[in-house]
Amino acid sequence: MEERFDLPFVSISDQIAIHAQFRGKRPALIEGERCLDWAAYNAVGDRIGCALTQQGIAKGDRVALLVCNGLWAHELLLGIWRAGAVAVPLSPLLTADALSAMLNDSGARVLFASVDYRDLAEEFLGRNDIAIIIDGEPYSKWLADNTGGAGSIELSADDPAVIIYSSGTTGTPKGIVHSHGSRLNFASVFAVQFHFSCHSIALSTIPIHSNGAWLAWSPAKLVGAVTVILPNFSPAGFIDLVKKHRPTHGFIVPTICAQLLEHPGIECAGLECFDAAITAGAPIPTAHKASLQRLTGNGLYELWGLSEGVYTVIDPKNMVVYPTSVGRPIVGCDIRLIDEVGNDVTFTGIGEIVGYSNSMMSGYWKRPEANQALIWRGENGKCFMRTGDIGEFNGQGFLILRGRVKDMIISGGVNVFPVDIESVLQEHDNIKDVSVVGVEHSKWGETPVAFVIADRADGVNPQDIKKWANKRLAKHQRLLDVVLQRGDFPRNTLGKVLKKKLAESYEP
Repeated sequence: MEERFDLPFVSISDQIAIHAQFRGKRPALIEGERCLDWAAYNAVGDRIGCALTQQGIAKGDRVALLVCNGLWAHELLLGIWRAGAVAVPLSPLLTADALSAMLNDSGARVLFASVDYRDLAEEFLGRNDIAIIIDGEPYSKWLADNTGGAGSIELSADDPAVIIYSSGTTGTPKGIVHSHGSRLNFASVFAVQFHFSCHSIALSTIPIHSNGAWLAWSPAKLVGAVTVILPNFSPAGFIDLVKKHRPTHGFIVPTICAQLLEHPGIECAGLECFDAAITAGAPIPTAHKASLQRLTGNGLYELWGLSEGVYTVIDPKNMVVYPTSVGRPIVGCDIRLIDEVGNDVTFTGIGEIVGYSNSMMSGYWKRPEANQALIWRGENGKCFMRTGDIGEFNGQGFLILRGRVKDMIISGGVNVFPVDIESVLQEHDNIKDVSVVGVEHSKWGETPVAFVIADRADGVNPQDIKKWANKRLAKHQRLLDVVLQRGDFPRNTLGKVLKKKLAESYEP
């Protein structure tokens, strides 16, 4: 019998070790004046991994991170993987109760916390059976005290790499489990999709608890490009970093886009350095798209997707032709549309988006019922994941979003899509942002209400906006009311509007 190679799995962690051998002195991570080359990055990952195994962390154990966007986060992530453990990055924007629920759910044995979140982390003492390690002197002492652990643990494609929790805005959040194979495929596909090379410069602007953050730096780790980190976002800080480092790639959520476009220095910021400025997480207004395309020299990409692992991307050229679309499925991803009873209506109507990809999650952590509820099977028996988003395809195979299933308004038995009403309101000269929700109505069951943020608060009459909009809307879309929003809408960490909270706040 012919001999066959027993081919090893090469994880992102393994690839970093390869970079350390062959491009060891090239920069891997930059934060401020600190630069970590690939050799040093690899070495510190090994040291943290050994310290974790010395402490008793075994393969498959969970290690939580409550950390700022910085070098330390990347060092810890690599160290966790070297120990064979599973990273659980948490959002510091959540309450102590929500974070405690995530820690309990994941069963994390160790929590690393930035100094900025010391008080929040210490609220977990006595609530969770967990070791808490704070950055600075406590971390340095922990690293010094835990030496002589096992070396790097071999990883397989099916081994869990990270648990990314949903926002936790309602009930107990779900832990989205991605394997090392899934994370490798994610990095590989987006390296191709956004044209990364070892000469690229990736800009990191948001912490690692967001799956979107991985769009910039995980392809960079894979191909050996440098990642430049902006620890705390501000428009001025962003512009200064762009001028200094000339990044070629970056993930920029819509709320960051809006702040940048309002900054007086944005026109001379030099955003044309971006080969791929990637926006995702929430819809971006058409006017903002046009401005960013101009400023980046046609370098803006828009991504739609879920942390669970279904994605589409629209590139700059197609964005001009199909400005309301979020593109086609990425490489290795297939998508269908299904109606309320599960019939395939992919190119014949509007329906819920279902899909799968080679960077899909393994499932929700300890949620077999939730995993089962996601499944839709195609005619050939393939398993698709229900996304909860509604969409339709145009004749060229480009996806157009119609909103969330749970946000759809059924008024008098007719489906009303908030996005259609929002697109009309965004044409009003004095509307900066808008969000449409459904509220209970004695005659129609539900009816639309628009919450609007005005460009100027003085002299704005909500009833005038209502009359203006209703002249342009179909009968079943007409607004019951317009509410002038003071301040921003309630949002999750990626800037997506929390429509349920808006609807709950409505007072006729």
